[in-house]
Amino acid sequence: MSPNKKQKILYETVGKRIRDTRKIAKLTQEGLATRVNLTRTSVTNIEKGRQKLLLHTLFELATAMKVPVAQLMPDQREEQPQFEQKLTNGLSVAEKKWIVGEISKPSKTKVL
Repeated sequence: MSPNKKQKILYETVGKRIRDTRKIAKLTQEGLATRVNLTRTSVTNIEKGRQKLLLHTLFELATAMKVPVAQLMPDQREEQPQFEQKLTNGLSVAEKKWIVGEISKPSKTKVL
């Protein structure tokens, strides 16, 4: 996988985690943006992985949503394309799709 593709996946994954955490925290994009001094458009672009964010901004987002910054970072084991390739060939397409779907679901852990 090319470095650019890995970066794209990284920013998309972090963005998805930010979006999921924001929703669990019952914050709107506007509300989160106000807390961290960004525009709503910036939050939208970060959540979609289209806008790179600085490290201090990542910490500010985590603080605003009252979660550890690690919760917004991807786990190295999350690389789905690599995981999908390792699935047993004995599985049907439907079974593989179900497994990947279950692993892709956001955590149901409540934010304190």
